[in-house]
Amino acid sequence: SCDPSVCSPPGKYILRMCRNVYAADVVFVVDGSSSIGRTNFRIIKTFMEGLVIPFVNVVSQNGVRFGVVQYSDDPRTEFTLSRYANGTEVMEAIRNLGYKSGNTRTGAGLKYAADNFFGPTVTRPGVSKIVILITDGKSQDDVDDPSLKLKNKDVKVFAVGIKNADTRELKTVASTPTEEFFFYVTDFKILGTLLPLVSRRVCTTTGGILVTDSTTGPSNLIIAEQTADSMRIQWTEADGPVTGYRVQYVPLTSLGQQITTERKELSLAAGETVTVLQGLRAGTEYHITVIAQYANNIGESVSGKGRTMALSGVSNFRVVEAGSSFLRLAWVPGGESLQGYKIIYKARGDAQGEEKAVSASAVSHTLLNLLPNTEYIITIYPLYLQQTGVSSTISGKTQQLEGVQRFSAQNISSHGMVVMWTGVRGVTGYRISWELLSGGQLQNVDVEANKNAFAIQNLQANTNYLVKITPLYGTTEGPATSIRVKTGQ
Repeated sequence: SCDPSVCSPPGKYILRMCRNVYAADVVFVVDGSSSIGRTNFRIIKTFMEGLVIPFVNVVSQNGVRFGVVQYSDDPRTEFTLSRYANGTEVMEAIRNLGYKSGNTRTGAGLKYAADNFFGPTVTRPGVSKIVILITDGKSQDDVDDPSLKLKNKDVKVFAVGIKNADTRELKTVASTPTEEFFFYVTDFKILGTLLPLVSRRVCTTTGGILVTDSTTGPSNLIIAEQTADSMRIQWTEADGPVTGYRVQYVPLTSLGQQITTERKELSLAAGETVTVLQGLRAGTEYHITVIAQYANNIGESVSGKGRTMALSGVSNFRVVEAGSSFLRLAWVPGGESLQGYKIIYKARGDAQGEEKAVSASAVSHTLLNLLPNTEYIITIYPLYLQQTGVSSTISGKTQQLEGVQRFSAQNISSHGMVVMWTGVRGVTGYRISWELLSGGQLQNVDVEANKNAFAIQNLQANTNYLVKITPLYGTTEGPATSIRVKTGQ
């Protein structure tokens, strides 16, 4: 069972507003000692914010004012009673409080509040004066005199203790009757359960009445029309005085964990119950939450998951032709809005690969200057706006270096000859060389790849020559083919 003033029914949000209050001065005296830690200090700030919410619409210089003192070794003013003119600014200032750390000198914090927040030049005649002390430990200095000083100034002191707080000490600090001004929980995690009760007591101490209104939050979240980078969401509106909605969406890992660094948020007006989330990752599941907003208060929410479509990759990626120094690739294109392709290739076993950029209109590409008789691993990535599509990987092997198969000498004369050959596919040129069979100076000439004949001149008559042809593959020489030829008389 659950006290309806503390718990909300499923799907409901309890709006607590302090009515019939016109003016009050409320000062938080907050323990910032090292025993609390940053995580628990955030819990304290959330609790403080919850105590401000019932007064959020009546905060003004002439209405309800809030101030904050944080103490550890020495107290400091976080903001004065006159610093902020509306509830939104007060709540924002509480969220942004920094954490001090240090010792627990609660007495010094209370005395500082009495001297600096409730002096004759600060207080307003006839206005309720309240201090809310929040601490998790026993004070390392005297608290009796400072708390008495506050009470003598007609300040009502609330004492909220957590975990290792000294309950006997805090009951002394708190105003009477003790059961209305002293509160305690055994753990920071359940500090929020005190909010309904403490809110009611603070409200009545200012002369107000805490009014609770139950509202139903947004529901029936529908996720539809998913594309690779967007999805449309809609929901049934929340009831009550909704001022708007916050839509939060975050991508999930393959294990379902939120990638919090990529969390995004949209703010929508009260009447909007449909929106399109854009700029999303392709092929990714998102966790989406719609939160109702109520006049600076955060209401109930509804959540769901949706997945964007994967960006399509190419199909039928293949090697259509292989030479000793090249591989010609072809593929069938993928989806629309393609910006281009990235091809990465490397010899099997190599750590480093090479990368080529290819235009979006291409359906084939030739990799050049490859090693002969070598297997290559080739991956193609379709490139879309800001994203990469599904990759495809194949392997292809270059051919062995070929030598010239048909090489002969024609039109042999006493001082020359014409050598002829059948061309080899994939070469960048040929090197023709000749020398006396008996030994002598080697001569050579490089000819273009499209040639299949060359005239050798200025030879000696009636002499045996060794003539060679070597196919060239870039900077690599293929196997040479040689013939013996004797010039004429």
